[in-house]
Amino acid sequence: MKKRIIAILIGIFIVGILLRFYRLGDVPFGLHRDEAFLGYNAYSILETGKDMSGNFLPLHLKSFLFSPALYSYFSAPFIKIFDLNAFSVRFASALFGSLTILITYFLTRELIRISKLRISANVLALLSSLLLAVSPWHINLSRTATENAIVVFFIALGVLIYFLYLNINKWYLLILSFFCFFTTIFLYQAPRAFLPFFIPLLMLLFFNKNKKDFILKLLLFFAIIILPLFLIFNSRDLSLRIRTVSIFATSGTQLMIDEQIRTDGVFQTPVLLTRTFHNKFTMYTQQFLENYFSHFSYSFLFSDKSFPDRYRVPLAGILYFLELPLIIVGIFRLTWENKKLLIFLFGWILIVPLGSALTFDDIPNIQRTLIIFPALSIVEVFGLLQIIDFFRKNYWLKILGTGLTLIFIYNIFFYIHQYYMHVSRYRPWYRQDGYKELVIKVNALLGENKKAVVTDRESAPTIFFLFYSKYSPSKFQKETKNTKMKDFDRISFGQFEFSQRECPLGEDKDGKIKKENGIIFVNSGLCKEIIGVKETQIKRQDGSVAFRIY
Repeated sequence: MKKRIIAILIGIFIVGILLRFYRLGDVPFGLHRDEAFLGYNAYSILETGKDMSGNFLPLHLKSFLFSPALYSYFSAPFIKIFDLNAFSVRFASALFGSLTILITYFLTRELIRISKLRISANVLALLSSLLLAVSPWHINLSRTATENAIVVFFIALGVLIYFLYLNINKWYLLILSFFCFFTTIFLYQAPRAFLPFFIPLLMLLFFNKNKKDFILKLLLFFAIIILPLFLIFNSRDLSLRIRTVSIFATSGTQLMIDEQIRTDGVFQTPVLLTRTFHNKFTMYTQQFLENYFSHFSYSFLFSDKSFPDRYRVPLAGILYFLELPLIIVGIFRLTWENKKLLIFLFGWILIVPLGSALTFDDIPNIQRTLIIFPALSIVEVFGLLQIIDFFRKNYWLKILGTGLTLIFIYNIFFYIHQYYMHVSRYRPWYRQDGYKELVIKVNALLGENKKAVVTDRESAPTIFFLFYSKYSPSKFQKETKNTKMKDFDRISFGQFEFSQRECPLGEDKDGKIKKENGIIFVNSGLCKEIIGVKETQIKRQDGSVAFRIY
């Protein structure tokens, strides 16, 4: 029996690995700017011990809006082995995404043991790991150089070790559990909003009746989680990203308040009534709730309307449609199976969108909410078991169950087809498609030319020319050491000058083309073709022109 379970688990793990590693360097096509920043900073740390800004072994990347740096450290060994390319930069995400499948198996088993449920732990654990292995949401983010898949791994591992601590009662396990949670703080922003609510939930629902145990947990919680978060939020630099995407940073809500107040003024509404209905508290609360519940909408979960745009798979959602009944039935089964487990898993899921709901860009967001796994997979498995029990009752229900199983398998293959065949040609401009070919072409043309003047219209040209040129990090650090420019998206270096003009080679006041010998100009693909000047076009996968080289 044990050999069969191990064989099935290995089979599920292999499926998960294939779905995360097959053509990893090619699909999704085009390296996004975020991936390039994480990758080149890893390359820089590997070569010089400093990030591209010249900071020694940083915990946050100044060049990347002071985002957490830990992903770059995880990527460094694979860049060393496979060189600097899309495959090596994405390797860490795919690896930890695959390992989470195994963690989900053991975590599910521990949850069943600690909840004292009278069901097959192995069956439930295998099914939950299988659902995670084939999840579109998890596959999508495991195949890009983003921190999310690694965050999910460490949170799941932290919960697993916490449950092992409750069973074995060894203090080092508790410290190791909190260290796993602590690690995620320096990987991505989302855990910084998730952990302060999730860890108390975990401690309150599952605990040893021991005063010293409770005090130790509180000390670890405040010392390892709350204190670092306080220091981060209190730092103007480290909180930059949080402040710039916060709903309080956008003027939209305030403009709406002002408009409502002006309208009330026209109708001579009493001031007290106006201030009661139209104020920051009510408007920001409304915006927060709208953002929060959008993460549970049908369009977000089951259609191709999720954000950011670069992760969209045409005609495919981040969950399969047949997962919806599994979630609903799973919640109902847990209500009579074990209410504590229901509160824990459902609480986990409900806490996840809190941080994302406090932002205004790319809402609802699949990156900030991937922490919903593996809790979601475990809830679905309870629903699946209940549905399986129902379909076993008679012959016709078994036929219906078989049909639904085939439809589910069809959905999996449909998603895989859409991902590998259509994503590269679906809105490729969101993935900065064309930069790799541009860098190769410009470097080939440079030769004895003085320099290349490149538009920044397609976002972050600096990092792509550094990444694809494998430009010496030490050389770049020296060349930009005294620059006053804080925007690393377009900071010039070497023979490359980056222009804010969409068309660096354009017409002067007299309508004549400005020409300078020995200079390569790169215009945006949106610029008009210049008649009489030899042009080389760089096209995206969908055939649209990304750049025009002169």
